[in-house]
Amino acid sequence: MRNCGMLAVAAGAALTLAGPAPAQVRGEVTLFSQPNQRGQTFVVRGSRNTLVIPWAVRSVRVARGEAWDLCTRTNHRDPCHRVAQDMANVNWRIASVRPSQVVTLPEPPSFAGSAGPSLRGMSAEFFTTPMTTGGRMPSCASGAAACTRQSADRFCRSHGWTAASYHRQETVRGTNFLADVLCTRTGG
Repeated sequence: MRNCGMLAVAAGAALTLAGPAPAQVRGEVTLFSQPNQRGQTFVVRGSRNTLVIPWAVRSVRVARGEAWDLCTRTNHRDPCHRVAQDMANVNWRIASVRPSQVVTLPEPPSFAGSAGPSLRGMSAEFFTTPMTTGGRMPSCASGAAACTRQSADRFCRSHGWTAASYHRQETVRGTNFLADVLCTRTGG
């Protein structure tokens, strides 16, 4: 009877022996018997209510942008570990696995001709290092707060916002640049 259970587990998971770990495939989570993604592997595709893994999970690999719930009890009952990135050193007994919410990671910033990396919401956008096509956005040669405020407002207006609700100035080798600028529709 136990062999039938193992065959059912094998339908949704694969157990392999030690070897170099391939790139992680979307829709799968790979469990390892040793830290740092080494040792035996157990690959799970999709949700599994019951798993029989012959060893404690010591590391985990997930695809970029995916999250998985790894539960210590069958049928996804708590306690569960939510994993949204590779884990190099854990010590878990896992009895069920399921995909969790998708984690959306931003693409790496592109500085050529852009305003720099930002986090945009519905009513605001935050620029850690405001950019122009020529590099970092200068703030004010004098370093005066009022002048820096005007530079931040001008930067925000040039990107479709009303004003800067928050801003800072960073001095690098004697040149003042805008930093941490929060652009909004209402100002601040």
